[in-house]
Order: sequence, then C-alpha cells, then structure tokens
Amino acid sequence: MNVEFKVLDNGLTIVNDKMNINSTSIGVWIGSGSAKETENESGIAHMLEHMAFKGTVNRNAKQIAQEIEDVGGDINAYTSKEVTAYYLKVLKENTELGIDILSDIIKHSTFPEEEIERERGVIISEIGQSIDSPDDKVFENFNSIAFKNQSIGRSILGTKETVSRFQKPDLKNFLSSNYGPQNMVVVSSGDISSDWFFKSIEEKFSEIKNNYKPRNVNSKWSSGFSGEDRDLEQTQLVFGIEGLRNCDIDKYSLRALTIILGGGMSSRLFQEIREKKGLCYSIFAFSQIQKTFGTLGFYAGTSPNNVDDLIETSLNEWKKIKFSVSDHELSRAKAQMKAGFIMGQESNSSRAEYMAKCMIDYGRIIKSDEVKEKIENITINSISEVAEKLISSSHPVLSVIGPGAKEYKKLGLSSLFN
Repeated sequence: MNVEFKVLDNGLTIVNDKMNINSTSIGVWIGSGSAKETENESGIAHMLEHMAFKGTVNRNAKQIAQEIEDVGGDINAYTSKEVTAYYLKVLKENTELGIDILSDIIKHSTFPEEEIERERGVIISEIGQSIDSPDDKVFENFNSIAFKNQSIGRSILGTKETVSRFQKPDLKNFLSSNYGPQNMVVVSSGDISSDWFFKSIEEKFSEIKNNYKPRNVNSKWSSGFSGEDRDLEQTQLVFGIEGLRNCDIDKYSLRALTIILGGGMSSRLFQEIREKKGLCYSIFAFSQIQKTFGTLGFYAGTSPNNVDDLIETSLNEWKKIKFSVSDHELSRAKAQMKAGFIMGQESNSSRAEYMAKCMIDYGRIIKSDEVKEKIENITINSISEVAEKLISSSHPVLSVIGPGAKEYKKLGLSSLFN
C-alpha cells in the first residue's frame, strides 16, 4: 500500500492511497450513524444523508447529480449504525470537481423546506417497503430484541412517527453535533499526488468547525423472542447470539467460524439443511463485528412445516462445530477470507472505504500484510475456543415471521444450546 495521511489542525483526517489507475474514488466518512441518535431522533442520521443531496448554497439537487453525471461519474451515500458516508467516483481529470461537490454538500447544504417534505414522503415509503419485506423485517425485529431499548436496536430508517416530526432545525442540529472534523475522514484512492490532495482538502474543509459533541455508545445484549404472525408461503427466521467487537483479538477466528458454519454452498448449514434434508432454499450464517457491538447468527427462509426441524438441525451444527473443525474447513475459510480481502483491495472504491473505517475504528491503517498474517494465524484450536466462548455463555435471540410465528416462543430459548 502506498498510503499517506495527515491530520489538520481542526482534527480532520485525510488519507491518500496512491494507485496507478485512471479513476479516483473520493469520500467523506463520518464516525456517526443511527447509533448516535436519541429515541426521538430515530431515523434522523439517514434523513440527513438524503437531504445532503437536495441542495446547497451553490447547487440545487439537479445540479449536484448533473455535474457528476456529465463527466461520467457516480455519487452516492449510505447510513449505517456507526458510520455515514458520502462518496463518488470520477475520472482522474475530474478529481477537483469531485472534491468541490463533496465539500459543498458537507459544508453548504441548505435543507430547503420543500425538499424536506418531499424526502420525508420518500423515506416513509421506504419504511413501508421495509415493513412489507419479511426478510428485512425479521432482522429488524431481531435487533430490537437483542439490543432492547437502545439506539443500536432501532431501525436506521426510523419510524413513520419520528420521520414525520423532523424539521430543518433538527437536521442542522444533528449535523452540527456529529459532523465535526475530528469525527471525519476524507479518503482518496487513485493516481493523485498526496501534496496536491492534502492541500485541496485543507482549502475546502479547514473552515469546518461545528459544535461536535462526542456521544459514547455502550450496547447491552438481551435474550428474547420476537414472533410476528403473517400469512406467508415462507417462514423467515433469524437466530443469533452476542458476538465480538472489532477490538477483540479473536475476530479473525470468528470470521472463519462464520464461513465454516454458513458461508457459501459448501458450508455446514447449507450442506446439511438444504442439500441433505431439503428444508429450505436460502440459509446462511452471519457475523457483525462492529466497534460498539457484535452478533453471530444465521438466517433461513423455509416452509412453515419445516421450521422445527430446521431450527433443531441448525443448532445441532452449532453445537458440533466446537469440537469438529477439519483441516479442510480451516483451509477453505482462510482461502475465502484472503481472497475476499485481496479482491477488495483491487477496487479503489473498496480501498477508500476500508481505509476510512480503519482510521475511524483504530486510528491507523491496518496494512495488507498484517491482515494476511492474522488470517494465516487462525487455527482449529482458535476457532474452537471462540465457538466455545460465545456459545457456552450465550443468551439467544430468535426472530420469526410467518404463519403461527408466535408459537415458537414455547421453544424456551435459554435451553436451546443445552
């Protein structure tokens, strides 16, 4: 990696990743997402991200999109639990335009009243679409139980009630409180001189002050059940336990465990439940390894008649994995982890995001050799140990949506792993 970074006097971190390519990927990552919201603010980080594209002092909404698309570029944004990002990709010769547009939407968004009302309707429709999608809603219900009455457990979209209340002063206050330069990272990945990039960013972003208010997020896991009866052909279910945070030294072993358990068509859950028993079409394991929380679990969509068998078979695989990881499974998991990382490093957009998150989470760039070494150091014993640690002390959460879903409360979650 040919990477340089600089921290401005106002606290803004700038990273330049030098690559010999003809495009430039640039973004601004803010270390604040829906986890930083109060209950009354639920959904405001996401709405603010939408509104940043709806007009600035210098450009209206159409001009923001048009100026980028006129040169063949792309611009987008996203909100997660812990991060909000604004990013674009342009040809090398249009890098200066990209920087100007990004700084404009961060510094000079005007939040026009008519655009607020229009976007409010768009987001409320998005909330309705999520509610109507059981494979999305089952995860939302899972999170709301696992992190009960906490910002991490609430939907990133917010609710119809909260989104209906947000006004211009609310958006401006959340921006001022969270979009402080000391909470932001600007990254470029492409064939750009570091000196030129650092100077350009300093000229555009050094004047940002804002009344940044650091807000700590401390998650607390809760066991429980969510059952939502719906007349569906397929029952959707998510089962999970508390996982690891990204500061944990066992996180690489946990990723390997997740792959062996349910990552891909050769994984245990896929082979046992779909291929051998034909109990479902879709099943996979997941692990969320974040700065403030972690989860380990699996998702499946199955016939209502197969739910009992699927849960029992899946949990048997969870129990067995503590004592039976094979050399081949270890090798396959390592290969998938290394390939995924290396392939990601070939994309300047992925590299920019990786570096931004490294700086937000760790305050440093974790270099490729270090990542590869951590992957190589995974052993059967380290996977077994992390499985034992998480499963033996687990407090399970089960979320089910489908016909008779509420009946599965009778399973008795506390004894599922015994």
